Amino acid sequence: MTEVLFVVYFVVLLVTLVVKTPTVKGPWLFLLRAFFPNWKFFHAVGHVPLLFARASTFTATGACAWSDWVLIYPRRTRRWFHLLHNPDTNLGLAQQNLVDHLWADLYDLPEDADPRGLVTYAMVARLTLHEMRALHPGMREYQFELRMVLSDRHHVVDSQVMMTAPVMSC
Repeated sequence: MTEVLFVVYFVVLLVTLVVKTPTVKGPWLFLLRAFFPNWKFFHAVGHVPLLFARASTFTATGACAWSDWVLIYPRRTRRWFHLLHNPDTNLGLAQQNLVDHLWADLYDLPEDADPRGLVTYAMVARLTLHEMRALHPGMREYQFELRMVLSDRHHVVDSQVMMTAPVMSC
């Protein structure tokens, strides 16, 4: 029975690849997409989607202050023993893959459409909340931003904001 389901899965996947449509839409396809990485980074060298966030916390005087924008999911440091066991980098790749999927969904969205209805938007918002709570335990609100960043080996050459989420409360 498992073999039949496996074959049916790949037949459906093959049909979606063969049928020529400009954009295949539907929540069921998003679930299939989770099995495969987003390969769009091979199309061209250039700007890469990166996720930045900031948090609003109370100061010692009781006023509300926003933190600086920080890069969420920065590139992990590599070590020699990562050749054998590397769960931290694998997690980072999965998180960056989610950011890449959000970028692709935003790119496919019509001009005036609201991105808050996207599944990837909700997932990125939740991951951002989790990361910002770790950095700022007493935060009240947070906000994230998707930026297209062009960098060389040592510094950022160009950065363009693709989307800024509205302020969200915890």
